[in-house]
Amino acid sequence: MREVFVDPFTPHYSHFTSRKSAFTLAEVLITLGIIGVVAAMTLPTLVNDKQNKELQTQFKKTYSELNQVARLFYNDNGISVSEYTVYSNGQNNLNKFLNEFPKYMKGVSVISDWTHNDYDEDNTQINTMPYPIHAVTGSKDVKMICDVSGFRSDISGRLYAFNDPPNAGQNGPVVCVDINGEKNPNRYGMDIFLFVFTTDGFVIPMGQDNKNNVSGEVGTASANFFSKECRVNTSEYRQFGCAAYALADKNPEGEGDYWNVFLKSAK
Repeated sequence: MREVFVDPFTPHYSHFTSRKSAFTLAEVLITLGIIGVVAAMTLPTLVNDKQNKELQTQFKKTYSELNQVARLFYNDNGISVSEYTVYSNGQNNLNKFLNEFPKYMKGVSVISDWTHNDYDEDNTQINTMPYPIHAVTGSKDVKMICDVSGFRSDISGRLYAFNDPPNAGQNGPVVCVDINGEKNPNRYGMDIFLFVFTTDGFVIPMGQDNKNNVSGEVGTASANFFSKECRVNTSEYRQFGCAAYALADKNPEGEGDYWNVFLKSAK
């Protein structure tokens, strides 16, 4: 009988000493539960951060393209939009500019031409809003302050509404823009912002100082008001000046930025 030599320095195992470790069902369920809780806590924040970043990009693009419109119009006509639309001799020249607007912004079409002066056959004032909008808190339906032009959309789906033409030497008109159209959140200060055409052929965000801004309160006869207000409030009037803070990415209520800190405080 042959002897079998076993090298004491070579590892060898038997099925008696080798066992594979595994998780129990309870351990798996506990782990999945923890993952679910963490996901539930972090996912809304990630979604909001992504949405706010997209809105910031759309805001910057809107601001840039409105300035392109203003500059191209100035180059073609030799006067600014403010000078062209000025209210004089009882003539509302804003309508003339609205006819020119599609030449400078791609794919512009009229969604609604109702204004605040329109009444139905029962002499009831028509609701000019084609969709519900809200204050920054989202707590209630509010109105669009730009209500003399109806609503227009462009090729990207943005919605535009204009306010009254300016008086001579004043900035205006004010234009309200929903930077992502009828998609949510449809709130002032989040995706609805106010911009102002200036006498020198540019567009500035509402809330930015300029020597030819109209002085006076919102809702006065001039209507091309100047507002610096930007607050977390249930009134839409408290967010008319948010565009300037959004452009500067500055929290109007304290420390931090606009697109994260301020908007998160409104939700």
